[in-house]
Parts: sequence; C-alpha cells; structure tokens
Amino acid sequence: MGQLEDLRAFVQIVELESIGKAAEKAGIAKSAMSRKLRLLEERMQAALIIRTTRQWSLTEAGRQYYERGLGVLAAYDEFEAAVRDDDHDLKGEIRLSVPLYFGQLALTEPLLAFTQAHPDVHLNVDYNDRFVDLLAEHLDFVIRITTLPDSSHIARRLCQTEHRFCAHPDYLKDTAVIKTPEDLKEHRILQYGYAKRPKWKFSSGGGKGKALAVSLKANLNSHDGSFLVAAAEQGLGVCRVPDFLAKESIQRGDLVEILPQYKLPAEGVYVVYPASKHLPQRTRKLMDFLITHFDCAQD
Repeated sequence: MGQLEDLRAFVQIVELESIGKAAEKAGIAKSAMSRKLRLLEERMQAALIIRTTRQWSLTEAGRQYYERGLGVLAAYDEFEAAVRDDDHDLKGEIRLSVPLYFGQLALTEPLLAFTQAHPDVHLNVDYNDRFVDLLAEHLDFVIRITTLPDSSHIARRLCQTEHRFCAHPDYLKDTAVIKTPEDLKEHRILQYGYAKRPKWKFSSGGGKGKALAVSLKANLNSHDGSFLVAAAEQGLGVCRVPDFLAKESIQRGDLVEILPQYKLPAEGVYVVYPASKHLPQRTRKLMDFLITHFDCAQD
C-alpha cells in the first residue's frame, strides 16, 4: 500500500502543481509530502520534478510515471470497487471535453443527472469546440461530431446530427424564391466562420444523391452558431447550422427550413476514448449512462 500511496501523492502534486496544496488536500504537513516525493525519486532512481524557487516542471521520467500511474490507480480503484460490488458508490474524477453548444443543449441534463446519482464522482467538463488531444490533456473521453472517428481511438455512437438551411418566414416572404442551392446567390448569407466567399455543400436526393457546392457571398460572419440563429430570427438572411441549434427556433416558427431535399448526410455524435487507456468503472458507467439517455430520447 505504501507505493500506491506514494503514487497518489505524486499524482496530486502534479495535478495541483504544488507540494503545499497536495499536502493540504492529503491532510499532512508540507514537509511530509516533500519527503514522500524525495523517497519516491530515490526509489525510481530518477528526478521526477525539477524544482526551483520560482517554478517547477516534470521531467520526461516524471511525465511517464504520471501518465502510467493514472492507469495503475484507475485499475486498482476499479478492482477494489468490483470486490466490494460498489456499483452504487462510484468515486473519483472523470475528465471529459464536449462541443460547446451541443454540450449545453443536449448533455447538460444527463451530466447533471449522473452527478446527482453519484455525488462522490467529480466531473471535470470542458465545454469547448477546439479539437483536443485526449492523451496529452489527460482526458478520459470526449464527445465529437464527425463523419469518421479517429481510428486510433475507440468510438461509441450517441446519436446523429444534420445541418439545416434556415431563414425567418418574413425574410423568405419578401425575397426571391429559393428552390435550388443556386438561388441562394441572390440572398443574404449568414456564414459560420470567417470565409467571406464560402462554398456551401449540398447533396441532392436527401443526402443520398450527387454532392454539389455553390459559391456564395457572406453578409455576416461569426464563429458563434447561436449568434447566427439569432441573426436569422431577426430576418437578416439565411443560415446553415446544426439541427440541435435550430430545433427550438423551427418548432416556435421563428425559423423555416429551406432546401430540405438538398441537405447533407447526417454526421455521427460519438463518445471517443483512447484504445490504449484503461477505463475505470466510473468512466464506463458515465459513457453507458449517456448512450442510454440518447437511446431513450430517440425512441
């Protein structure tokens, strides 16, 4: 048990970036925590952390010990839980990253429900649209919207999403009729991203036909999808956004879908986790919980 305790102490020091904070969290003196680190380095016969008066950093040996140590601790905790049949008493941290708006609109409810059911599980959720490196950022899993998940990781599908072409009814009433993608050249375009002359892709035959692209001129640009929806609701033009962003506006009648026969094939929404990383019981339970939630929502 002594070596496991030393490993836990080292992980705490790395994650809190402070010997003092790790000692405080463990309820021991800072000198005792420093001694644990010194004895660990002596046993490993390698410096794990380079310490100066102003800063500290992990050595390569320290980085490897930390990353592999996380798997050792997770495996031990899961083994211990299995022996206790501790299915209803999950503990520990789960680190995940989710797309900003999909996360807010579709994942907040199930994540909070899981937290209520398992109060000793510490969720660390990053709501962000950037593409994250699971291993480099020490994440347990991510949610990704994609057509082809990274083959170096394991992917489990949650649901699917489609892009919608939308505009306000009054805008459509006062402008040229839109029957084909080419007709959009006569309309105000609300563009996601900063391309001033974007090419919007379409697929004839409800996503099963030939792909085509139409060059357009953007009248408004933003990396904020909800802002584009709001602009379309104000009658400022035509937007192309994921269905989870447009759904409520369409249901209220604030937006009308156009060119549904030309929409692109659906993209999958996946739970993605490293094939090389051991998953503790709490992480598997959360992934299963999310997948069940979406299966029930689709029934």
